[in-house]
Order: sequence, then C-alpha cells, then structure tokens
Amino acid sequence: AYTISSRAPSTTQPTLQSLTQVIIYHVYLIKSMLKQEFLTRNHNSTIMQFVGRDEMVTVYAVEPGSLASRHGIAAGDIIETINHEKVLDSIDFQALSAARHVCLLIKKPDMTEREVDIIKPSSSVSLGITLTPEAFPPPRECANNCIFCFVDQMPEGMRPSLYIKDDDWRYSLMMGSFITLTNVGDNEFKRIIKRKASPLYISVQATDEDARCAMMNNPWAGKLLDRLRTLAENGISFHGQVVLCPGVNDGDQLIKTLDDLYNLRPHTLSVALVPVGLTRFRKGLPELAVYTREQANEVQKICRIYQQRSMKEYGDLFVYLSDEFLSITSSPIPPTDDYDGFPQIENGVGMLRLFEDGLKLAAEEAGTSIRPRTVCVPCGTSLAPYMQQWVDQYSPAGVTALITPIVNHFFGETVTVTGLITAQDLLAQLKDIQADEVLISETMLNDEGTLFLDDISFEDFCHRLNIPCRIVKNNGEDFYHALCGNQEGV
Repeated sequence: AYTISSRAPSTTQPTLQSLTQVIIYHVYLIKSMLKQEFLTRNHNSTIMQFVGRDEMVTVYAVEPGSLASRHGIAAGDIIETINHEKVLDSIDFQALSAARHVCLLIKKPDMTEREVDIIKPSSSVSLGITLTPEAFPPPRECANNCIFCFVDQMPEGMRPSLYIKDDDWRYSLMMGSFITLTNVGDNEFKRIIKRKASPLYISVQATDEDARCAMMNNPWAGKLLDRLRTLAENGISFHGQVVLCPGVNDGDQLIKTLDDLYNLRPHTLSVALVPVGLTRFRKGLPELAVYTREQANEVQKICRIYQQRSMKEYGDLFVYLSDEFLSITSSPIPPTDDYDGFPQIENGVGMLRLFEDGLKLAAEEAGTSIRPRTVCVPCGTSLAPYMQQWVDQYSPAGVTALITPIVNHFFGETVTVTGLITAQDLLAQLKDIQADEVLISETMLNDEGTLFLDDISFEDFCHRLNIPCRIVKNNGEDFYHALCGNQEGV
C-alpha cells in the first residue's frame, strides 16, 4: 500500500521533511499565505476564522515534458477524481497519483470535463503536477478546552496569529505538529487509515479515559487508546507527546500511559514528556502549578524505567524528557546517542545537545585570530546555566561573553524559555549593559526576524537599546561565529 510519510529517518540535525518536493513547495507557500491571510477573531470564543478560501484541487503548474504535460493537463485544470475517488486535498492527490495506472477526471477552465488515462513507467514516477495552495486548506481548529492550553494563557491585544488553536492531522503528517484526534469524525478517521497517513504526531496527555477527558474538557477525548490501537493494527505509526501537569497526569497516571503506549510498539515510535508551561494570565482557568525539582525527579525516575526496558527490547530509549525537565532538575545534557536520531527535536527534546555539539564543532574548526570584544547574550533563565558552561568551555580567546538571564515579567516568571522573551523585558534588563554587541536569538522574533512577541520591531529595539545588535540563528555553529563577530553569525 502507498504510505504517506511526512519525514525521513531523523539525522543529527533537525530538518523538516515532507512527502515530495511538491509538498515542500505547498507547505512553505501555505505558511506564507496564512501569515498574510485576513483573520477575524470571534470575541466570544478563541476560534480563529479564515476568510475567503477555495478548497478545489487545482493545477498550479505542469513540468514541461512531464507525463501530465504530454497528456494535455495544464495550469488552471481542476482535478476532481483520481481512479474514481474524490480528491479533497494534496494528501489525496499524492496518495492516489502514486498508483502506476492513474485515471484523472479533469475539469477545464471552461468547465468542460475530460478523463485522462496515464500509465506510468513505475509507480514512483511523478506526474509533474504542482497544485495551487488551495489544495491544502487552512488548518482545522482545536475542539478542546485543555486546562494547560498556552493560547488560553495569552494576554489580550496581541497579534491575531498568536491566538490560533489548530488541530489538524494533515499538518501533523506533513509538518509534525501535534494533534489530539478529538475533532476527527469516524469518516475522516477512516480516511486516515485508507491513506496510510504515517507517521502522525499525537498529543496523548493520558490514556485513561476520565483523566484525558478532564484535562481536555472534552467528553469525546477519552477514546484515544482505541484509535491508537486501530492505527497500529493498520500499520500506521505515531510519535506521542505527554504534557505533564503535577498531580494530574504524572505518577500512576503516567505509568499507565507509558504502559499503554509501550504495548503498541513498534508503532509507537517515541514519547516526549514535556512539563506544563504557565503564564501569569490564568484568571478563570483551572489551578495548576509548575514542576518542582523533587517532582521532576520523580518523573525522571519513571522515564528511566521505560528507557531501560526499551533499550533491552528494542535498542532505543523510546521515552525522552524535554530539555525543560533537564533544566528543572539541573541534569547534565545526555550524549547525542541517547536521542536516537532526535525524533522529537521540534518538541524541545535534544535542542540543548544539538546546540552544544554544533558549538563544539565550530570551536574545533575555528582559527586562532579573534578580535577582542565583549558581547552580551540574553537568554531565558532555564538556558542560562547551560549557556554559561558553554561559553566558559568553547568561547574563543579574546571574547568576553556576558550571559544575561532575562526574567520574564511579560508572561510571568514561571516562563523561563528564550523564545518567549519580549523586547520590553530585554530593554528593561539590558539598559545598563556594557558590550560591543548584543546577540539576539532568532527564537525571540517572528519568522521574518522583524517583530518581537510584544510587537516591538527589531529595528525599534536596536534604536532604543543604542547598542549594536545581531540576530543569531538557533544553532551552535552560528552562535560561535556570532561570538567571533564573523558575518556567518548574522
């Protein structure tokens, strides 16, 4: 059977991999369009509505000399069915067009219809069709009201895109975003099975029905384990995520969850344990607490039990603590081999290790002539101890790096990660800093590198700080070059 696979086996560097080059094109084009799309917010809820989208599967371009070109398919044609199955989106197109014999029902721009029969030399040969962005419609909205939802803890008046709560299996397949499956009806679930959509990324939280329903405030959330078993029975693999809340889904609940997921191996590929993130904007929300060091150590003990078992039976660790748990327990960073190819890198599992590995490599390959200078490195309070160790060990001679932990007053002091630091907190806490340059992690800014979370532009920030600033990519190699003042760090 044709299996849609979103990612190739992970390497030592985090990469976004998708179905084909065509799908890569769609993903980046869609992301760009979604940023510019007009968004309207329903002020009585958190639902974000996308306006004015057409969901027809339409040909954007045809490669010259390709099978599609030789059979008269052209830009503007609508693909209605393939092998007599309705084509709903680009996932359907990729799956159905992978057959060796492809029969397409095409609607031309003049609304006439024609059937196109194509027999490919092999099933792996592409038709040479690129679809319009409308073939991958906007992400579906989340149907839950999770007690730990970070979007619900955002202050009012921020950019509309920050309030989007998406939960779409198609994005999970293609981009690795985590989903709950609570908004997937029976017919759509059958479609997942039929399309062999693998691997998926599932937000589990708990496999106990009552616990999961309570955490998600959704009476339909409790049947996840049945669905995971069905996925496994049909050869579909998945990565799991468990957002842990102290006293809610850890302890015995966590043991049950990991037991259930382990019993679905090898189709359960990995599980990440992530501590709940809490801001100061929780008025009217359930009372939750952040993890203490002692509580996090108990989670770590449970994690090790399953890691040891999995290493004996499967040769991998299976369960991975997020970097935030390492920070809470002040644990050393595990070696590269312990991350088994970094299957959960975008879930914050192994970023510290990759960063240090890149920094060490760059330091080993660097020359010896460095202009003496002082740089300021603001970062989250959870990262600061590790960053201090790194610059002490790897910083080039002649460079003084001032590691400056930034207390997050905007979201609250319980928020300790670098990516949620705002410009106003930086300006307040760096006002007396003496440095030749300030290194700003790209994770503090939007994708374009122009705006902080509090909508202060990078240009305005630099002007107000009145110290030269440099945006640094989130990897060790670029950080080292930035320490040196090299152009590669920009």
